[in-house]
Amino acid sequence: MTDPTPEPSPDAEGQNASQTPPPADQEAIFKALSGIDLNTIDADIESAFGSRMAELDKMLEGLDDLVNKIESDIQNLDQPKPDSPQ
Repeated sequence: MTDPTPEPSPDAEGQNASQTPPPADQEAIFKALSGIDLNTIDADIESAFGSRMAELDKMLEGLDDLVNKIESDIQNLDQPKPDSPQ
């Protein structure tokens, strides 16, 4: 027995192909639906990231100063006192 499902004709495939809409610009659709501009969001993210990086740089600078102070204190403790017997 053969499969009773008819195969589509080449003419039907050609008609379906012409009805396929062109690819849409997703960013334009998002902007139209939400009223939000992705470029504005990107700029806000970059600004916040830059601000946080500046804060982290200040913190790291403070940590470097602290490490240097601790290392100096340790070196001072390791040196023998001048009036101690050897």
